[in-house]
Amino acid sequence: MLVKQLTLTKVLSVLVLLANCHGRIEIEKYLKTCDRNSPDVNDCLLEAITEGLTLMCDGIPDLGLPPIDPYEQDDIKVEYKRNQISAKMYMKDIVVAGLRQAKVLDARLRADEERFHLEVDMTSPSVFVTGRYHGEGRYNSLRVNATGGFNTTMRDLVYTWKLDGKPLKRDGETFVKIHSFYMRPDVGDLQAYASDIFPDNPQLTELANQITNQNWRIMYRELLPYAQANWNLTGVKIANKIFLKVPYDQLFPASS
Repeated sequence: MLVKQLTLTKVLSVLVLLANCHGRIEIEKYLKTCDRNSPDVNDCLLEAITEGLTLMCDGIPDLGLPPIDPYEQDDIKVEYKRNQISAKMYMKDIVVAGLRQAKVLDARLRADEERFHLEVDMTSPSVFVTGRYHGEGRYNSLRVNATGGFNTTMRDLVYTWKLDGKPLKRDGETFVKIHSFYMRPDVGDLQAYASDIFPDNPQLTELANQITNQNWRIMYRELLPYAQANWNLTGVKIANKIFLKVPYDQLFPASS
């Protein structure tokens, strides 16, 4: 029995060692690493993020990272109330496409043993979102209860990703846990369409879509906080697929 236990312990030890070695070898296959203490770290990051984004769009199975272009999300729930307007919306089967055409303009890193802060300036020519929705709303005496499909096209986006995290020790290694992802895109144009807002009145549905598109900047500003909350959850989840799997000193080695 003791021999079996010792043998099992050796096997597990070898497997752990191989897994760690595999991680150290494979990460440079996918992602360019940058010395966080180098004076040229931002230039390195610009190249690394540009190359890494292309790979991430198709997904990185070894890191458990699904494709991010198109990115599929199961559902989003939004509840909005302001003055005479109140609405609840449940969206599902959401697909977001367009990140593949994004251009990385600049990157800035502030990182040490206590904190991690990364900013990435980007532009995207267009982002296209589709999905299904169920919504309930009220404006004064007007009530809406609708189910249908929707699509939104945003063009000429300018934005900055801001990731904040903190190094943490785990199993003798240091990793970075990302706890915040912030993004507030400036959008050049936005066109949206939702079907069956008024199921028995296609003309009224068309009118509602026209009014929405004529006033999209107001609607965008009002709904932006809800979108940002969703982006934060999604961004943190995706980032930690990498940062909690690859040790800090492998992703961002520190020269003496």
